Amino acid sequence: MSSNKPSTPSLPNVVLPFRDFDQESVFTAFESHFLDLGIRNFVIEFDNTAAHAAVDLDEEQIRELLKAEPERPGALGTKWINIWAPERQKPLVKAIAAQYEFTPRLLGLMCADPLKPALVVVPDTPRSRVHDFLHHQKEMERTSMQSQGSDPESPVHMTSIPTVKDGGLDLSHYKIINEVWHYSSVDWGHRYLCVGYNSLFNTHTGEATQAEDAERNHPQGKRLWTWLLLCDDGTVISIHENPFPDHQGPLDPSHVEELKIIRRNTLNVFRQLSKANEVQSPIMTLPLRAGLKYTATMQDNSHENPASLLFYYIFDDWYTSYSLVARREHRYGQQLEDLRKSMFHKAELDSIDRLHHIGRQLSTLKRIYQSYTVIIESILIAQKPVQLTAEVGVSASQEVGALNTEQQDTKMVQSVATTSDVSLGVALASSAIVRFGRLKDRINLYALSEIQECLDEKESLVFLNFNLVALKESQAVERLTRITILLAKVTILFLPVSLMTSYFSVSISDLQGIYTAKTYWTAFAIIMALSFIFLAVFGKLSGTVEGRPIYRSLSQTGFDNLSGLFKRARQKKRRSWG
Repeated sequence: MSSNKPSTPSLPNVVLPFRDFDQESVFTAFESHFLDLGIRNFVIEFDNTAAHAAVDLDEEQIRELLKAEPERPGALGTKWINIWAPERQKPLVKAIAAQYEFTPRLLGLMCADPLKPALVVVPDTPRSRVHDFLHHQKEMERTSMQSQGSDPESPVHMTSIPTVKDGGLDLSHYKIINEVWHYSSVDWGHRYLCVGYNSLFNTHTGEATQAEDAERNHPQGKRLWTWLLLCDDGTVISIHENPFPDHQGPLDPSHVEELKIIRRNTLNVFRQLSKANEVQSPIMTLPLRAGLKYTATMQDNSHENPASLLFYYIFDDWYTSYSLVARREHRYGQQLEDLRKSMFHKAELDSIDRLHHIGRQLSTLKRIYQSYTVIIESILIAQKPVQLTAEVGVSASQEVGALNTEQQDTKMVQSVATTSDVSLGVALASSAIVRFGRLKDRINLYALSEIQECLDEKESLVFLNFNLVALKESQAVERLTRITILLAKVTILFLPVSLMTSYFSVSISDLQGIYTAKTYWTAFAIIMALSFIFLAVFGKLSGTVEGRPIYRSLSQTGFDNLSGLFKRARQKKRRSWG
């Protein structure tokens, strides 16, 4: 097949294995690579008439690919270079960095090694923070004791500075982004615009128990870092963190499902660049190439920069946002609703701890989306013209201020101010600028507003739980008070009678034979009646008369409801007979 031949000329010793991406067989074969961790990278070169694709290019082939149009005839207008696991392809990343003049810092961050399993950061808990604080204090005391025997005037050598192994601060790139999930980066160069951000993929399969999920301080899902670059020659570069850095061999089914979710948006953009793609949903259609059968009515955007739209659509992973918080029945809303129902059934202080962890997860998720808005604002601000002013002469604060008024006027006239309108980094197409502004509005409306609503609901549930617990305690106190009052009234009621009975039972010779049974019961009735009258008057005056209780037990409530149901049934039967 002709698709197996290179579609563009190349040097004799450097072959670019491009194939016709618009052919169905090539499209299907390349689509299957998305679930293969062995594939290191892919490149797509396209315009409105043709598209070429290749996989697993090395650094020499990348250098040949990035040559300018006169040096590589037949090259198409827009290129997309996608790199999986950059730590395994450092020479290739360095070749790209040399072409577009990346800063050494940016190149070092892109080539950083991922965290080892032993160094994976566990979300902070109060216990771990106390442990770290005590450990830090012990290290400080040990260092202080060691330094007491040394000469205080001896010079400080660089070897004495604690390293990472000695308990120093580890500022590796992947450690920072694993601890600070809302960390983001925006860099501009003469030939590129670079953004870096964390993405959170909803890989929750439901296997974790509710108790395990409640103990998490970070949202559940797969966090991965992405570098996204737009270059001045129409090249878009996407670099993705390795989701399984220590995995060897074929993936198990659970990892395959995770990989499908992680690469869903990249795969969708990938599909939109081929004429062989069968679009299943209009909402997934992206206007990246004019002339396709599903973009037949789209105008030719040759006057635009298709690389800008490609840059935008790789960044706009709206499906992930929809699955996290934007949809109607998202996980956090369901958890809050379940907690609200359980509180009315049985209010416990343990619910406060669960609400605390849900609040921590929502706060982290909110900061992640806020980092996206910060990136968008930085990109849009960079597209506005920047007015540069250069004054010839010395600084006004140093010399002009020391001159008199006439000399100052002369000095200002001699200063030449040159102004020019420039943009930071690479200029975006107007269509991409409009879409970035729309994305910011959607994040604020659908994601941040929903998260804030859940946070407000969480705060209201905390207060509700405290109120329900307080009500439960007040009901217990009321029940105890009612019992105490009842016992006190019974005591007051029978105390006079007890005294009277004691009087009649006294063995005094002068009283023997004077009182009869009739006399005893007459006195008993009179004293009992007076006791009732006394309790009624005292209760009325003191406000302790028994009233309707402010609570009803569950058994009483069930009995009342059942009685009402039978009563309504009897009334309905009587009306039917009548």
